Parts: sequence; structure tokens; C-alpha cells
Amino acid sequence: MQLRHVLAALPRHKLVCLLVAVEIAVAFAILCNAIFIIRGRVQQMQITTGIAEDGLIYIHNDGVGDDANAPLVARNLAALRGLGGVQSAVAMFPLPLENMSINFRPWLTPDMKLRGPAVGMFVGTPGYLDTLGLKIVQGRDFNDAEYDGMDQTMKTLSPAAIVTRDLADKLWPGQNPIGKTFWRSPSRGYTVVGVVERLVRGYLRKDFVPEYSAMFPVRPVSFVSSLYVMRVAPSDRDRLLRESSDLLLKLNPDMLIDASGSYADMRADYFRQDASLVWLLALVCVAMLLVTALGIAGLANFWVQQRGRSIGIRRAIGATRGDILRYFQAENFLIVGFGIALGVLLAFVLNLLLMTHYELPRLPLSYLPVGALVLWGLGQLAVLGPALRAAAVPPLVATRST
Repeated sequence: MQLRHVLAALPRHKLVCLLVAVEIAVAFAILCNAIFIIRGRVQQMQITTGIAEDGLIYIHNDGVGDDANAPLVARNLAALRGLGGVQSAVAMFPLPLENMSINFRPWLTPDMKLRGPAVGMFVGTPGYLDTLGLKIVQGRDFNDAEYDGMDQTMKTLSPAAIVTRDLADKLWPGQNPIGKTFWRSPSRGYTVVGVVERLVRGYLRKDFVPEYSAMFPVRPVSFVSSLYVMRVAPSDRDRLLRESSDLLLKLNPDMLIDASGSYADMRADYFRQDASLVWLLALVCVAMLLVTALGIAGLANFWVQQRGRSIGIRRAIGATRGDILRYFQAENFLIVGFGIALGVLLAFVLNLLLMTHYELPRLPLSYLPVGALVLWGLGQLAVLGPALRAAAVPPLVATRST
């Protein structure tokens, strides 16, 4: 079946072909952008925090008040460590993906003339790196003498800090970060004593690099009293969540526990909206593909009914079933191809709107051929049934039809 015969027949059904092509163009634009968004959200949901997430539980509360009550934090931690099955317990702020964060931009020179990027700040009581499961890859952990208080501007009094590898490479590229100093004010300088492989911030933002984090040592103070973090055996998690909450309420009758759970729960809560969006967009994609397939199949069935006589004539003069089948497939390929061509333009227009109103990145060109292959394959599958029925019509019956 020659391609020119297919091209010659299409102009006779301009409106129908155009409607199907527009439907395919809309499906193509939505499909490419939706898959792009889905992939971005899934990648973000799979982010590696850098901590050993399994076995971590937390209790978030309203704190113990001002610094006069700071000894209560040490008492609470000692009581939590006494529970059977608690491997370690610390007070800290924040946890990665807690949806809370303190950020600062470090000065790299004492004259405050050279400044680094935004950095996520973590503070915690003795042992919080071990509790989180962070591994020192260079330098050392904090020693006991380095744990100190905080001033009213949330700057730690201890001059020691531990940074992530990504942050060290950014601030001092190609240099040994151990012993390097950065400043948060003219009177607050911090010396790097260690480097961890990875630790992401308390929340993710487009304008922040998630892995740019710095850790500081603090003794039990009121500022970190609102978040207790414990490492337990996974099998003891539910029991210890109940027992630790009851214990803190017994020790602090006026305490208000805002939230508690496993770190897996916290992570799931952080990405709950992303997960909902992924499922919604996936359903939209499936619905669009289904509607498109039904439209293609409906058009093919209509044309089979309308062309019964011409199909019979072609069969009578020697066209095989394979010729009829290939005719419908070629016709569908051209219509879908025209719709895809329109869809490319529409996809970029839609992406431009998303970039303007939702700050999404530009749609990569690699998504276009993938979307085209999906729709071409869908079109061939959708037209296959009607084409096979057309090819199965006996020549004699077809030529007698009116």
C-alpha cells in the first residue's frame, strides 16, 4: 500500500483528522510536562538525608521554658536513656526534613568582605552525631569540652563546627577544610574540626543547596529542649514511643507534646503533598492516554464503516490483508505525527506558563522523543483492532455493500 494513497485520502476528512490531531497535541503537551514534574518530585522524595533513618524516633514538644530551666533538659535526657531499649537520646534542632530550619551565610574572612552561600544550621547535645548515624570522613567529632551554650541571636558559643563534604568543597575548593575558619559575626568565628559525608537541611528550597549544612555543639539549653531524638531497635519503636512520651509528661506535667513518631513518619509527612501530586498527575496521564486511545480507535472504527466498499474493491484487485492493515497503521501514524508536531509547540507553551507561575525548570528536550514514542505506540495499538476487522472483511461482502 503506497504512502501517496494514504496522503491523498487524508484531505477528504480534514475536520475529523484535525480534531484527533488536536486531541493528540493536548495529550502530548500534558504528558511531557506531567512526567517531567513527576520525575522531579520522585527524585526529591528519594533524597538521601545522610542519617541512619531506621530506628530513629522523636518527640516534639513546647520546650521547658527559659534558660533557668535548662537543667531540666539534662534530667529528661538522662531519664530517656534509662528506658530499656534506648541506645542513645539527645536534644537537638532540627532533624533533616523536619520542615524547620535555621539558615545563615558564613563570612570567609575576618574583615567580613567575602561571604559564602546559605548554610543550614544543626545544633545538638553530646552524642547527637552518633545518634543520627553520621560518619566522620575527615577530622573528628566534637569533644566534651567543646559543648557550650548559645547567645540570644542563636549563635553557639563553642568555636567548633563540623561541615558536610559538599559545603567544605564549596567554601575551600581543593583545600583541606580541617582547621579552616568561618565567621557568623566579627566576634563569632568557628573552626572546622570535622567533615561528614552528607546531611540535608531541615527543609528544602529551590534557592538552597540541600547538602550545605554545618553542625554545632551545644550543652543542654532551653533552645533545643523542644526536640528529643532517640535511637532504638526498630522492633521496640512503638513501645518506646509510648513509654518515652509518658515519661516526659510525668517529669514535666505542664509539657505539651506536639508530635511524636518514627523518622520514617516525619519523612513521609514532609513529602505527603509531593506524593499526592505524583499520584494525581499519574492519574491525569493515564486518563489522557485512555481518552486519546479511545478517540483514535473511534475514528478508525468510523472509517472502517465508511470505507467498506473501497476496502472490498482493493481486496478484489489484489490487496492482501496485510496491505489493508498497513494502510490503517500508516494513516494513523501520520495523524499522530501531525498531532505530535502541534504538541511540541504546545508543550513548550505549557512549560513556559508553569515556569512563570510555579517556578518549575525548563522542560528538557529529551522528554519530547519519549512522549512521541509513547503516543505513536499508543496510536498503533488503538488502531490495531479496527484495522484487523477491516482486513478481515471478505472482498465479496465488501463490494456488495452500499
